[in-house]
Amino acid sequence: MDRSKAPEKSKQRPGIGWAVFRRVKPFGAVGAILAFVLWAHFGSGLPVFHPKVVPAPGWQQFRAEYGMDAFGGDGYFIRAAQHGYNLFFFTHEHGSRFTRKTERDEVRSCSGCHTVEDLAYGFVNADRYDERLGRRVSFEERVMRCYAGPMDGFVPTLYDPAVRDLRILARGVAHHLQLGEGARKGGS
Repeated sequence: MDRSKAPEKSKQRPGIGWAVFRRVKPFGAVGAILAFVLWAHFGSGLPVFHPKVVPAPGWQQFRAEYGMDAFGGDGYFIRAAQHGYNLFFFTHEHGSRFTRKTERDEVRSCSGCHTVEDLAYGFVNADRYDERLGRRVSFEERVMRCYAGPMDGFVPTLYDPAVRDLRILARGVAHHLQLGEGARKGGS
């Protein structure tokens, strides 16, 4: 038998060093991740790591008028509703990646064509059959189509905050107006 073709035995280092290193290695990775998260949240000062939404003009009045605090004075829902408000009234500033409209265009935001009540009624009447398309269309798809059509922009994904936060704004306004599923504007 030719010894040159025989498989070599794996060389293992003797001693306890490698066994300790294998046990400590995962803790080091977890420690590094934890250190980064703590730095990003508390020490970085970079706005990308903080879930703050810049209040647009009129937000406080809108918030009080439509009772947005019914879901809590702060937190995820209020930040998302505020971002939805910013997108709805100031699309050209807060959703510029989804629209080619600028300050010079007459209709440059969602509010140029719709009211927040229209948005709420659209929310409670979502997921209805559209005869023109021949299928059911969700609220999110209608928002995406609006970005692509009248706003002359790019279509966001279904999970983009620009779509999600408009839905949350519509939900808050529908809650304030006490709209149920299928409610029609101007009556039952």
